[in-house]
Amino acid sequence: MKGIKMKYNRREFNRAVAYYRAALKKLLKKGNTCLIEFPLGNEQAFYSIAPLSRAVHELNAEMNLFVIDGKSETLNALKRTWGAYAGKNGKKKAALMDFIKAVNKKAKNRAFERIFRPPELIISASKRSFLAAGTALEFKTKWFRKRHWGKLLATCRRILIQGYNLRKRERFSVSFELIPRRKDLQLPLDDYLDNFSIAYAMALSAKKLCKQVSLGSSTTKMSQLKPMERIADLSSTLVGCEYEKGIKEPWFREFKKVSKLLHFERLRLSDAAFGIHGKGYGGKHFFGLNIGYPTPNRKSRWQSPGQMFLKPFWLVQTRIDKREPKTRYAITGTLPLENFIRTCYIDYFKLRQRDDTIRAILKQGKTLFIRGRKLKQGRTELEVDLTRILKRKSPVLASDIEVNPSTEPEAGKVFKLKNGRYGNFPGGEVFWTPYDLNGTFIGDVVINIDQSYVIGNKKPLIVKIKHGHYKVLSGPKKIIKALNKRKSESWKLIKMYEENRVLPKSMIKSYKKNFDMVGEIAINTNPRARLSRYLIETEKLARMMHIALGSGYEPQRETTYHCDIVLNCPRQKVDIWVVTPTKETLWIMRKGKLVV
Repeated sequence: MKGIKMKYNRREFNRAVAYYRAALKKLLKKGNTCLIEFPLGNEQAFYSIAPLSRAVHELNAEMNLFVIDGKSETLNALKRTWGAYAGKNGKKKAALMDFIKAVNKKAKNRAFERIFRPPELIISASKRSFLAAGTALEFKTKWFRKRHWGKLLATCRRILIQGYNLRKRERFSVSFELIPRRKDLQLPLDDYLDNFSIAYAMALSAKKLCKQVSLGSSTTKMSQLKPMERIADLSSTLVGCEYEKGIKEPWFREFKKVSKLLHFERLRLSDAAFGIHGKGYGGKHFFGLNIGYPTPNRKSRWQSPGQMFLKPFWLVQTRIDKREPKTRYAITGTLPLENFIRTCYIDYFKLRQRDDTIRAILKQGKTLFIRGRKLKQGRTELEVDLTRILKRKSPVLASDIEVNPSTEPEAGKVFKLKNGRYGNFPGGEVFWTPYDLNGTFIGDVVINIDQSYVIGNKKPLIVKIKHGHYKVLSGPKKIIKALNKRKSESWKLIKMYEENRVLPKSMIKSYKKNFDMVGEIAINTNPRARLSRYLIETEKLARMMHIALGSGYEPQRETTYHCDIVLNCPRQKVDIWVVTPTKETLWIMRKGKLVV
């Protein structure tokens, strides 16, 4: 790192990690979980979580964090559950064990019970220090430097007002990334430290606009096949089963009895949520993988409460489940603070106008052509059938103000759905799910797999497509290895769903059918995005485009992974044009420059 100016005091950060690691060594063992809770207004406690979380992870333990604005019904429900589970006898204990036994019987194992174990360590905070098992731990914030704070608050406010249209009566939640072990951190540490500022600024900004704010996080898993951090797994189970307790299945009947005794009816969902995602995955949700959350007519099942409450337009379950969506959700990545402010402090309504211009062109087309200049490694040359879009069977979507309820629900109109709203910040893309496309493309910027990976133009990814099915011909060994690992784990997930009979056979068949298909084509439109190593920014950079392998954004086009690959259109001198049924040519890009 010599010669690189650090945004934060790395020496103080490492000292803080060492201090917490030494203090917690006797309190946490490998595989233990610790719960941390304190009020939203305790800024010193919040920024101390960065080195504290690194220390917990270096001890091979896990963490779940609740930063509370007022009170947390979820945390209170967890504490009541742990109390009942740890109790010796009584109605609450008996009812809870009957619920666990019903799930064990269906799952044919006793693994479900592990998530009910109380955390081995609970850490709270006073105004001056953390309190852990009778030990006071100092706050450690000398590493932190408040940077661009005014601009950051203004950016968060812009997102919440234009992007979300957040209202006074609503509840808003923020999730972000803890600091993993050094070996699991392939992106710069500063990016993860920046995500603390972004999360806190978003929570404080939301507090001025809505009824209640929650902020939290839990340990990320480096494999999607690993179990979720167990407090997160339990809280997901409680909110999901509470929503489903009227379903006439043995486990829900037993849960309904527990709910009455432990007052789970007090649980409240967020109306809107914002998530910052880094490397890795949330992990396997036990109840979703082994039982699932049924639609009211029981013709299908959701794999997680998050899916069920959001009701994304691209999931088959959304069409089957007639209930209203409960939340809207947007994500960003562990972006540097400067990138986040630059790309997200934008007039989203003007961005929408540009997106709508491109959408209007695509809706007139019969065929889309994408053609770049001939390079040493080959040429991007694709022909895409737009017939489904022309016949209004497929939507052309935009990522700008999609989580603003006042925005026209394009997908909902086309598919006749009651779907929730999902988006990205930064926004700025026009995208759709292709059905028939042929040719080759050169990915030469960045790809997301379990995190963002820079591809580079000397050894790009070369991908061949035939009738929508892709094959990676060549590329960097590290990236192909990571992609193959992601696909291997994703295929194993499909087999698990199949073996557990959680999903209808038609959905399993669809997952398999779409596994090696192209799921998305997108034209990027954000004028403030720049070329960077971060997929969430570069996939929005105006004058570029991206293509995703795997899951698409339409019902019957879903599978268990989605990997975006960005093409450097200016470097490749890419032309993009549409030919209408009357043979008219409509241009979108010429020589790598948008012409709309």
